[in-house]
Amino acid sequence: MTPKNVTPAEQAERQRVGATLRTIRSTRGWKLGDFATEIGISYAYLSNIEAGRKPLPDHLLARAASLLDVEQIAIKIPGTTGKNAA
Repeated sequence: MTPKNVTPAEQAERQRVGATLRTIRSTRGWKLGDFATEIGISYAYLSNIEAGRKPLPDHLLARAASLLDVEQIAIKIPGTTGKNAA
């Protein structure tokens, strides 16, 4: 289900960013609930971000990238790698 007032391009971007975050998180060995707690959000909210139902706000992007030891761009831009990227 596409949220109201979200263009197909924005929805596709949310899904891509969420999938990238999920891939890096799981590759680094983080369980969804543990990672959510560590960055200060609920399990459900992180699940919604990773599924593309919610956008990844910049402040959470920064926390997630720091915890995963990657540059923020590694999560936001396809095909890039951050330091020690998985």
